Order: sequence, then C-alpha cells, then structure tokens
Amino acid sequence: MDTRGFLDRLLGEGKSLLGQAGLTNPEGKISDYGKGALSGGALGILLGSKGGRKLATYGGLAALGMVAWRAYNQGRAGQKDEAPPPSFDHSRAADRVVLRAMLAAARVDGHIDDGERVRIDQEIERLGGEAGLRAWVEAELQLALDPQGIADEVAGDALLASEVYLASALVIGEASFLERAYLDRLADCLALDADLKQRMEEQAQAV
Repeated sequence: MDTRGFLDRLLGEGKSLLGQAGLTNPEGKISDYGKGALSGGALGILLGSKGGRKLATYGGLAALGMVAWRAYNQGRAGQKDEAPPPSFDHSRAADRVVLRAMLAAARVDGHIDDGERVRIDQEIERLGGEAGLRAWVEAELQLALDPQGIADEVAGDALLASEVYLASALVIGEASFLERAYLDRLADCLALDADLKQRMEEQAQAV
C-alpha cells in the first residue's frame, strides 16, 4: 500500500494549488474559489483549513520529516545528530501512521459525510492510489478517533512520534476546544515531553 506516494502527490498538488492566484483571500483563509479548487475530496479534507494550507507548503513527506527532525534534535543536548536521516526513507508502516494521524486530525471537530467519502475515493484513484489504499482510507474514516492506537503504531519511535504530532497539529491549525483536547491526548499517548510538544506546535505555527 503506497501511502508515501499518495501523500507526496497529494501534498505536491496542494502546494501547486496554493501558488495559484485567488486560492486564498487577504485574511489568509481559503477563498470561495479555493474551496472549489480543493473540491471537497482528500485535498479538501486535509488542506481545506488554515492549518492544512501550512501542511501543503511542505510538498511531501520528506520535507515534513526534516522539520520534525530539526525540532526533535533541538532538545537533545549533547546528543545532536550530525545529519538528518537520509531522505527520511522510513517504512511503509511509518508512512501509514502519518496518514492515519492526518485523517484523524481532519475529523476531530467535524463530520465526513457519504458524499465526501465518495470524493475522497475518487481523488485517491485520480492520484494513482491502488484499491488497497482506497479501502484502507475508507475504513479509517469510519473508525472512532483513537490517539492511543496511533501511538501504538508509532511503537516508541521518538522521531516518528514527533512527525505524527507535527502533521496532526498542521492539519488542525487553530484548535477548537475539542481539537485542543485531542492534541493534548495524542501528545500524552505519544509520550512527548512538554518541551518537544511546544517545539512541534511552534513549528506548526511558524510555517
């Protein structure tokens, strides 16, 4: 299941759309034209918020991983790596949990209806996602939110935990009460210390 390829294409297309005139209004929010361009599919779900636009600026998982690594490495006094992991070429399981975290964050404070599910399925197919990926995304959209399940998939990998939290914070953007509670719970499940959590949120706000 090629989650990395799908996410790279999705984020790359989002970055391209963000460069088009008229996608955002003077207040920095998605314009009516922009909402139409995002089409309500996977791009609309993940990128349709102010936070989601920040996510699109990365253009791919490698760039997202680089930002997470830098913030993670800042707090490791005396243990800083000389160089980041090459290309952030982690496993497909790691790619999958990043996508799972994004999908969960996108629906914390809202509801994805049947029509949106159909458009998401169509968009995955358009971007080259295979049947297995479409079935997996559909199943994820029907599951209850489970930050502990996401943390279990991270399996104690501190750098991956940082990337998962950063991706979630970017999708959510300016958090409502429910979204704030979800992010706090996710951080607890991922065992992020307070300083690392703050650095990740600063990165999410700084983009």
